[in-house]
Amino acid sequence: MAVPEPTTTNEAETKLLNSALNLFSQRGYEGTSIREIIEGAGVTRPVLYYYFENKEDLFRRLFETKFSELLERIEAAVESEGDSVTRLKRIISGAFELAEQNSDSVRLILQVLFSPPQQGPSLDRNRLIRQRFKLVESVIRDGLENKELSGGDSQSLTLVFLGVADMHMMAKSSRSETRLSPEIADGLVEFFVAGAKYREVPETRLVSPYSF
Repeated sequence: MAVPEPTTTNEAETKLLNSALNLFSQRGYEGTSIREIIEGAGVTRPVLYYYFENKEDLFRRLFETKFSELLERIEAAVESEGDSVTRLKRIISGAFELAEQNSDSVRLILQVLFSPPQQGPSLDRNRLIRQRFKLVESVIRDGLENKELSGGDSQSLTLVFLGVADMHMMAKSSRSETRLSPEIADGLVEFFVAGAKYREVPETRLVSPYSF
């Protein structure tokens, strides 16, 4: 099948993805129509169906790309040199940097991870949540084993850490004027560590109610 209208390599596909990202992140999957996507991209309906099977295929490919970008940042921080606190700062600062560069991407990710399961295309959300969770938990576990952290098991502390990060990114999603600076990222980790720093006899002993 030939491309139905002239375009440079992948230019139309990029326009469709950008239009879809803006609309899906603002209105959700159900609230966005094919017509709105192609109008936003400035292309015709046949062009969309040249690159994507349907709206669900477009959504899936868009989300997978954006979620992979976030995971790559987390993986780079996890595998970097330094103690657990340093790597936790890199994890949260990397996520905040992505939110600053493209708040629509982070809004879409949070939307998929935390919206009711009946909304949008069928995705294995538990798998997606576990992927990110396990990466962060590996750093928390190192901190516990190296006596940098205490006060709970690795899963409970990871839940607290991600809760702090996610709430700030959710706030950014609704208040674009808010700036998630590296200083805020470092301060949040230091706040987290102040409560979870290693003690011979921890003041708290959190236990995760979930299994990841």
